[in-house]
Amino acid sequence: MEEQQEIQKERELGTKPILPLFTKYSFYTFVGMIAQCIMVLFEGIIIGNGLGTEGLACVELIMPMEYLMLALGGFFAIGVSTVAGIRLGNNDTEGARTAYGQGTIFTAIFMIILSALIFIFVEPVAKLIGTPPEHMEIMKLFLRIFMFGYPFCVIGHIVVYMARVDEKPGIATWAMTISAIVALLWLYASTYIFKLGIPGSAVYYSISIGIWGLFIVYFIFSQKTIFKIRMEDLHFDWSLIMEILKIGFPFLVVQASSTLFGIVINRFLGAYGTSVDLASYAIINGYVIYILMLINQSITGGMQPIASFNLGEKMYKRIQELIKVSIIGNIIAVGVFTVLFYFGAGFVCNIFSGDPKLVEAAVPALRIAIICSALGLCSAVMSCYFQYIDQVIPSTFLGICRYILFCIPLMMILTKIFGVNGVWYSLPIADLLAFAVSVVFAIREIKRLKKLERSTNL
Repeated sequence: MEEQQEIQKERELGTKPILPLFTKYSFYTFVGMIAQCIMVLFEGIIIGNGLGTEGLACVELIMPMEYLMLALGGFFAIGVSTVAGIRLGNNDTEGARTAYGQGTIFTAIFMIILSALIFIFVEPVAKLIGTPPEHMEIMKLFLRIFMFGYPFCVIGHIVVYMARVDEKPGIATWAMTISAIVALLWLYASTYIFKLGIPGSAVYYSISIGIWGLFIVYFIFSQKTIFKIRMEDLHFDWSLIMEILKIGFPFLVVQASSTLFGIVINRFLGAYGTSVDLASYAIINGYVIYILMLINQSITGGMQPIASFNLGEKMYKRIQELIKVSIIGNIIAVGVFTVLFYFGAGFVCNIFSGDPKLVEAAVPALRIAIICSALGLCSAVMSCYFQYIDQVIPSTFLGICRYILFCIPLMMILTKIFGVNGVWYSLPIADLLAFAVSVVFAIREIKRLKKLERSTNL
């Protein structure tokens, strides 16, 4: 017991200054995300040039399922890692281990059942995500192949988040980097060497994040971690499982809103635009916005272990500083990439497709769509923060406000006035509204933390 207490005192999550600590954890995540960003860029180049318009159309159609996977990955990973982090901060080492063990087993069982159901009922799922008749057969095959990797993708998120809680962020970086390299090599080979076409890209989607799940071997074999799965973890403590699910729920809602938004925007583009507009959004959403979201996730991933641990230790002043640093860090990091994409829009669209008509339509749409992303994604930062400290209602509200509460209603209004351009105009306006709401919530939370700090010091 004394040895565990000494280890607890030495944990950097509660002792090192917030700015360098946040920078370290976000940077390790960011390095892994850079590998993922490079992977996504080359994915677009290979699919756009190797598989053409049909390949890009399939990418856009599969994005709701990709976002659903990210939603489920964050849902379980944030729930498990936050409960484990809080218990670790409370010096409950065995409780933290149990949260990891039971949460991981429950996740694996849930994902195997879900993937099997989607595999069996693939045609209704394909219709639900907006697949037109001409793409139905190939999308059914795409989905079925994707389902083989679905459970590994979600377990991989738990591995990455728990590596940070265990103060081993380098493991997360290696998982992201190695998976990006392997997946890209496969995509190139399947497209240009083996000529597998779209089914080859479906395998790519299965392994690009699914390989993260293989890094669970660290937690199985390493003697340097307390996070182990035991046989008794098969007997679920349902109060613990519900706690995990409650904490993860806001992220599920947030990412599910992206899935819903993807379905809605596909339908708007189908109603007001052409196949060129759908392909344009494939470039904007499937690659550019996806990359900006990955950068944002490196920020929120760096926040998680710091927020949860310091909440357990009741170090409210450190949490106040974390909020400020995270919002500013998000604006700077996402802002830099937004500027690069804005001024390099022509180059970006050209490398994804050599079709002059598509490039001509995609460039102005891309610039409009992303111009305020750095501000809008602050809502995701604050949503994740509230999730990490177990405040479900503000986390859920902030998570859905950007797309569901603001963007979809704006789209319904603006498409009536501007046609397909109304789709693009709705995005930056929704970003500005989401940012304003996020600032209000951040100010109120800092005031609340100051009161808690004063009451603790009395």
